[in-house]
Amino acid sequence: MTARRDPEARRRAIVTAAVRAIADVGVGNVTHRRIAQLAGVPLGSTTYYFPTLDDLVAAALREAIEYARADLEAWAEELTVSANVADTFVDLAARYLQDRERVLVEYELYLAAARSPELRPVAELWIDGLRGICARFAGKDRGFALAALIDGHLMQALVTEKPLDADALRAGVERLVTG
Repeated sequence: MTARRDPEARRRAIVTAAVRAIADVGVGNVTHRRIAQLAGVPLGSTTYYFPTLDDLVAAALREAIEYARADLEAWAEELTVSANVADTFVDLAARYLQDRERVLVEYELYLAAARSPELRPVAELWIDGLRGICARFAGKDRGFALAALIDGHLMQALVTEKPLDADALRAGVERLVTG
């Protein structure tokens, strides 16, 4: 008896491998070959499901941003019941940074979207989601500044591989939320 093929499972494995490859080497350095190796599938499988590398990268980035959207929904729920919004924002940012691979992929998306207009709507899901959450607590204009502050702190911690500067982030959040 032969094993039954599961095309959807193979497709998911390829996309998951693409996410890992992007985190490992960046969008500009991923290849079908690297992704096939990580997924444990023949090279032809990657091109069967994703005719171009851009298609595969876009699918991986869409998956990553879906996780980010789920995170943002959880952030909104946690912030809504928070007794101290500034502390909660800091805690959420610190927890977010704990999954470095995922954070790398999401920031790779930012950079890729700057060069590829077709990826911009995917990147904007995170941008708009974070701005929307921040606007609930700081108003529209300050919410925009709060989102930029959080994004900046996340990016700096990611790039420097230093812990999040919780005190500085907390002070900025408090100032923007309370006026």
